Amino acid sequence: MRTIAATTLGMAALSFSSASLAQESILDGWRGTATLGANTSTGNSEASNINGSIRLGKTTGRWEHLVFGTVFKGESTLVVSEEDENGNVSRTIVRGDTSDRLALGYQPKFYYSDRTYFFGILDWEQDEPANIEQGTRQIIGVGHRFFSDATGFLSAELGVGNKNTTVVTGEDLAGGIGYLGVNYLNRFNENTTFTADLRSDFGSENTFVEFGIGLGFRVSTNVSFKVSHFSRNNSDLTSGENPLASSSDSVTTFQLVFDI
Repeated sequence: MRTIAATTLGMAALSFSSASLAQESILDGWRGTATLGANTSTGNSEASNINGSIRLGKTTGRWEHLVFGTVFKGESTLVVSEEDENGNVSRTIVRGDTSDRLALGYQPKFYYSDRTYFFGILDWEQDEPANIEQGTRQIIGVGHRFFSDATGFLSAELGVGNKNTTVVTGEDLAGGIGYLGVNYLNRFNENTTFTADLRSDFGSENTFVEFGIGLGFRVSTNVSFKVSHFSRNNSDLTSGENPLASSSDSVTTFQLVFDI
């Protein structure tokens, strides 16, 4: 089911980009980006991943609506050699998921002034290799844009809310959280863009921090190439049953970005 979801989201990214070129009415008023990336390696071991995202926004009066989704599906296959006490060597093929993340969210904003706004966040995610069967957050808060012009923008958000995480193994987590988000974008020129984003929620049960940076290069009117790196740290989700379990993940991606 999750493999189907990953493939569907990747196909949706391509469909959205085609729809923008055709000026489909379903996207009237909505603008944003869809990204798609993949890589594979073969030989003595095999590895592959597909990653994609969608981010759309629409402004109506003082309201701004954002919807977003992310998928990252990684698999690997390798041969493991084992030697028994008699010196006999056996080989076993091991297959498994290195990542299986799917996330969806919605964020409405109401601008109290030109730069200050109130917001809410509703989101959902799953990532079983990271011990997350499913997690949800409901957040409200206030945000401020320190500047926004043709060169880029810088904004920050503070909020409070509730977080529930059902884990694959171990004890489920639930409770109140605080939230911090920072978003920065700088356009070096009309063809090169730098982004940096930080988001964190913290509470007595769990602390989550994600930091990402990206560099985009426009290759045509509606298509860019982007190199991104992000790190995620999710405390208190590891399980003693998995000796390789880690609370941190880092990923570097190479993606095509389609303007919608």
